[in-house]
Amino acid sequence: MNRLMTKRSSRNIGRMPRQAIEQGFSLVEMLAALTMLAIGMGGLALIFTTAVMGNARAKGDTTGTMLAQTILEKIASQPADTATALSLIDCNSAGGTTWNIATAPGGAPLDSSGAIYFTQAAVPNYSMQFVSCGSGGRQATFDVRWKVQTITAHSRAITVSARPAAMGNGGGGNQALLYAQPITLRTVGGL
Repeated sequence: MNRLMTKRSSRNIGRMPRQAIEQGFSLVEMLAALTMLAIGMGGLALIFTTAVMGNARAKGDTTGTMLAQTILEKIASQPADTATALSLIDCNSAGGTTWNIATAPGGAPLDSSGAIYFTQAAVPNYSMQFVSCGSGGRQATFDVRWKVQTITAHSRAITVSARPAAMGNGGGGNQALLYAQPITLRTVGGL
């Protein structure tokens, strides 16, 4: 009986169309498809990583801008002919640090373009290492410096710059590789 079935099977194969015999993928086709899929997924992983890093940078820029604006508005709201000492409390996890904000003329040195020199040593009461409040216990430290210059007896120019002091805080290990341009705000105050 086995012999009979074998003969019938071989006769039927000869009559079947070639497509019916070749069903499925060959090993080479499967490897080529998997290789293309892996290359595509690698590209997507790179895009997602870049998006996450860009989002973290934007968050740092926004926080730095808000911090610089807060200090700028505090100084600008004071009369130009007084040297009122102001303060600001940060969100340091070891207990909030109270930072003094000097409003008298002086402060951080400026470069030829009028931006704060971060390569120079910080001037006491004209700089701070402010720890911002973060969601989920994640905090970031910002190096903030300012310069107050007298224009007239009733006005002064105020320049405030902020930049992340340590990009690795609260971010990922790769955050330390990012460069962050300082945020610089300027205004005339004390009118």
